[in-house]
Amino acid sequence: MNINLLQNSILTKNYLMFYRSFFLIILYSSCLFSQINDAHFIKSVSVKNNKSEFPHTVHPLQSTVTFSFDDVTGNQEEYYYLITHCEVDWTPSDLPNSYYVDGFNNLQINNFENSFGTLQNYTHYNFTIPNENTTITKTGNYLFQILNEDETIVCERKITFYNNQVTVGLKISESRDLANFNKKQAVALTIYTGSLNINYPNQELKTFIYQNGDRQNKTPFLKPTFTSSNTYTYRPTQETEFYAGNEFYYFDNNEILRNSRFVAKNYREDNDYHSILFPKKSRTNSLYTYNPDINGSFVFRNFNSENTNTEAEYSKIHFALQNEKEFSDKDIYVYGAFNNFQFTDNNKLKLEESGKYLTTSILLKQGFYNYDFVIKNDDDDIDRHTISGSFYETENNYESLVYYQPINSIYYQVVGYGIANSKQQIEN
Repeated sequence: MNINLLQNSILTKNYLMFYRSFFLIILYSSCLFSQINDAHFIKSVSVKNNKSEFPHTVHPLQSTVTFSFDDVTGNQEEYYYLITHCEVDWTPSDLPNSYYVDGFNNLQINNFENSFGTLQNYTHYNFTIPNENTTITKTGNYLFQILNEDETIVCERKITFYNNQVTVGLKISESRDLANFNKKQAVALTIYTGSLNINYPNQELKTFIYQNGDRQNKTPFLKPTFTSSNTYTYRPTQETEFYAGNEFYYFDNNEILRNSRFVAKNYREDNDYHSILFPKKSRTNSLYTYNPDINGSFVFRNFNSENTNTEAEYSKIHFALQNEKEFSDKDIYVYGAFNNFQFTDNNKLKLEESGKYLTTSILLKQGFYNYDFVIKNDDDDIDRHTISGSFYETENNYESLVYYQPINSIYYQVVGYGIANSKQQIEN
C-alpha cells in the first residue's frame, strides 16, 4: 500500500475519532446533572481495579481499572465508552479533554465475548483504563458512560481517581446524641497534609465522609474544627453522625439449582432459572445480631465454571418482605451496590395478591450478593433504618475523599482517601 495513502487513512481515522469525542462531550454534558439508570438489558455492571476483589468507585490514579457489563440481548451490539471530567458536585468541568486524557476519550469497546453453555444468552463486554488509546492523567471525578451505536446512554458510573498526597485518618465511635446513642455512629476525621502547602483551607479543601461505598449516604462538605500548620481536625458533629443501620441481607446462588442458606428454592421454568429467597420481615424491634457481610457489595461467581464472565448463569431472584400496615404508603426498594444503589421500577417492591408480602424479582448473574430494603421518601431522602432497624454495633465501612484546589488552579485534585471500619474501632 502506498505510504502516503496509509498516512492519510490514519489521519482521517484520528480526525473522525476526535470529532466524535468532541461532539459527544458537548451532547452529553447536559446529562451529567442527574443519575441515568441502567438500560433494562444491561446487567452485571462492575468497576474493579487490579488490587481488589470487589467492585468500587474509588481508585488510585496509577491503578488499572476494568469496566465490565453484560448485554442480555446477546446480539453483539456495538458499544462505546465516553469519559467526562466533573467538578466536586459532579457537574461537568470546563477542562478540555486533552487536559485530563492522554489519547482518545471515546472509543468502541472491542473486547467482548458471547456466553457459553448458559440458558440465558448474553454478551460480556469489558475495557481497561489505561489502555493503548486512553490514559487518564489527572486525579478527580469522572463520569464513565456507555453508549450504543445510536449514541444513547445505556449505563454510567461515577468514578474517582486519587493520589495520596495527604494522610486521611477516620475514627468511629458511638453517637454523642443521647436520643440516638444506640442507633447512630459518629465519625471524626483528621487530615495530615505533610509537605502539601495549603494556604486557605476553608476555600481550597473540600472533604466529606460516606458510608459503605454509597455516596448518596454522605455528609455535606465539611470544615475543620481545628487547624495547625499541617493538621486539620474534624470533630464529630451532627453532620458526621450516621444511622448505623443493620447488617445487610445476603444470598449466594453460585450453584444454580442447589438450595442454600437464605435461598428457599431454585428451579427452571421454560428458558429461565428462578431463585426464591426466604421472605424477610421488619427488624426494627429485633435484637441486633452480628452477621458478617460485605457492606452492600457483590461478587460474581460460579463454582462449576472456570470463566465466570461468560459461563455464569442468570437467575430471576425473587425478593419478599412481610407486609406491615406502616408500609402501605411507602416506596420500598431492594437496595445495594449490585445495581449502583439505583431506584427503578424493577427493584421496587409491589404488593402481591394475598396482601401478605411485598415482592419483586430481579434478573442477576450467579454470585454472592448483599442487599437491604430501604424507603425512598418524597423529598428523595433515603430511609435505611425504619425497616431494618439501626444498631450502633453494626459493622460499617466509612470512607473520606479530600479534594484540593489551590487559589491559582483551575480544577480540584483528589489528594487523599481514607477508609475505616466501625466494628474494628468501636470494639477496640
